[in-house]
Amino acid sequence: MKKASESLILAIDTATPTQSLAILRGSRVLFEALANRESKEGPGLLSLVDAALSQCELRIGDIDRFVVSRGPGAFTGVRVSMAMLKSFALTLDRPLYGLSSLDAIARTAVAPFCVTAACIDARRGEIYASFYREVDGRCERITDELLLRPEAFGELTLKMFPDMPIFCIGTAFPHYGDCLTKINPRLCCRYAAPSAASLGLNMVEAYEDKLPDQSLESLEPRYIRIEDFATPQPFDFSTPGQFRKSSER
Repeated sequence: MKKASESLILAIDTATPTQSLAILRGSRVLFEALANRESKEGPGLLSLVDAALSQCELRIGDIDRFVVSRGPGAFTGVRVSMAMLKSFALTLDRPLYGLSSLDAIARTAVAPFCVTAACIDARRGEIYASFYREVDGRCERITDELLLRPEAFGELTLKMFPDMPIFCIGTAFPHYGDCLTKINPRLCCRYAAPSAASLGLNMVEAYEDKLPDQSLESLEPRYIRIEDFATPQPFDFSTPGQFRKSSER
């Protein structure tokens, strides 16, 4: 198997209404396109794949590695793209990597001396969220992926990071931006959809010589249930990952 930095990579994220597709050669993005997944007039996912391959003068058999969002996000959207890339990977005997949409969003915004929160609108008055920091130029997740009501998210930021500026980015804004900044004025909120190119770049960084953590058969969308959290203590930046949970559902 080629190293990730030398591989042709097809990455897809359909965890939100904005579906994203990218083709990379290692860390170099050759093509990226966005489309409204919920539009009846927009291109279908397979049409996007065909257009991307044609634009790059490639065939599907030229792809060395596939990357798909495992969520959290729109369950049906994630299942559709995952099923399609599973069929490609199985037919071509190529590896398929399932990575986090929240991690892909955070990659575009993490910065020194502040906390970054990636947030996706989960609908039903809830948001998917996770917190990140910059370490040696790389994006490090410091909590698990969470499902929270906006008010609980705002209160969590006050308790975990009482003295830190927090940059919130994702599709949960502008829906909940005003609500959150009223709870915690230190929050700076900006809309952004997950990027398939960021998914691909995250895979290159994490899996240079590695096969996926999960087999093709066991790879499934990430499902998160809302939970009641104990009152957290302020985050100690000398102890990374102290608020991670061990279980994934």
